[in-house]
Amino acid sequence: MDYREGDRTRLVTRRRVLRAAGTAGLASALAGCSGDERNQGGENTSDGSDGGDAPNGSDGDGSEGNDEPDPTFFEQGPTVGLTEVATGLTSPNGLIPAVDGSDKRFIIDQVGIIYVHDADGLRSTPFLDLSDRLVAVGEGLPNWIPYDERGLLGLAFHPEYEENGQFYVRYSAPAQDPDTDHREILSEFRVASDGEVADPDSERILLDMPWHRELHQAGTIEFGPDGYLYGSLGDGLNPFNAQELDTLMGSIYRIDVDDRTDDLPYGIPEDNPLVGEEGRDEIYAWGLRNPWKMAFSGDRLIAGDVGQAMWEEVNVIESGNNYGWPLKEGTRCHDPQLGTSSDGECVVESERGEPLVDPVLEFPHFDEEGYPVGFAVIGGHIHTGSIAALDESYVFGVYTSSFSEPAGRLIAATPQESGQWPMQELQVDGGIDIQVLSLGQDGSDSYVLGTRAALSEDPLSQQAGVVYRLTE
Repeated sequence: MDYREGDRTRLVTRRRVLRAAGTAGLASALAGCSGDERNQGGENTSDGSDGGDAPNGSDGDGSEGNDEPDPTFFEQGPTVGLTEVATGLTSPNGLIPAVDGSDKRFIIDQVGIIYVHDADGLRSTPFLDLSDRLVAVGEGLPNWIPYDERGLLGLAFHPEYEENGQFYVRYSAPAQDPDTDHREILSEFRVASDGEVADPDSERILLDMPWHRELHQAGTIEFGPDGYLYGSLGDGLNPFNAQELDTLMGSIYRIDVDDRTDDLPYGIPEDNPLVGEEGRDEIYAWGLRNPWKMAFSGDRLIAGDVGQAMWEEVNVIESGNNYGWPLKEGTRCHDPQLGTSSDGECVVESERGEPLVDPVLEFPHFDEEGYPVGFAVIGGHIHTGSIAALDESYVFGVYTSSFSEPAGRLIAATPQESGQWPMQELQVDGGIDIQVLSLGQDGSDSYVLGTRAALSEDPLSQQAGVVYRLTE
């Protein structure tokens, strides 16, 4: 491979670290090395390992790497506390406040259950149990995938939920043919007559998408201030999908659940950017790899996008924008054939001519000394609550910086009118003992969701999930 020297040095260091952790394949999947090719309708030919490594994951020089996370990469930020509010979960990946004015929060557990959390804690009776409609989460995966991204992935309540009882769910269902791994479903449900639990028989499927690989399906759904439903979809582990406008993969889509366009089970907003143009009318923005967690803060939609070779990023999502994947990774040049990123003169527009929009913040997987910084950005929200030191800061997460112990990180960024947002790492009183899976907000409170199980401990096989509330 023809790397620039500085880039090659970082890649060699990265390989040493992964070998020292004993998880070269795991890191490839989490940090996202895929090596996909433009062929086979969304399939890729990768086994998940870093290109250029020896078959055993070693670079062959016998030297040792650094396996301790770098605690000093981010500027030190304010100190916060974490108060435990819910346990006994497996993989909590979403917290959505009630829209009916009640003091309730709905917690999504990836294994298929939506719980109600109120002042008395987690209710024993689920709001909705879809575990029997899900693909077998955590089972049948290639050995290079450490954490199954499939499952129950998103929940959004209709803005008029109090009147119509409608809400929407994203989940991964079993495949119907041998050429796909599973299906990604977007469905509408209604609350039961008692108003306390959902009616599982009320399902109306809006999108049923075949998914060829086990990864990169994203899953967040959010109603915007315009009343339309926005949803995130990853590139399906084929990076070229993100630049193809005839697929929803690698995009943020936007639909009208209260309308119907032609024979579709939903409507297409007339001001969607590709209406009347080449491409899917549902698409709102594209050029994304795996936008894991996004949220509206006012009228601004902010999404984390999990990186592949070296960089994690966060984007402010606007109509018609192309965010560059796989032509760029963050602000760096990216070679989608080699799966590598580097500094230098980059492509600045797509083949169609639209500009490639840079993220508002980015951070590397490893620092210049080869110490881990973090893998997989977890999109967050603008904090407007009672913690004065975080007021109007964008609070987001880093899934982990270790494979052998829970090592999530919490970061606060200061939004800017232009350019990169400066970042500080929140100092957690007593430390942070989870891999961060999601953040949530309810009124003045911000929440952090995750699992106390390390990647090496098969997190989806145990009830180590926890929900914390951020405190001063």
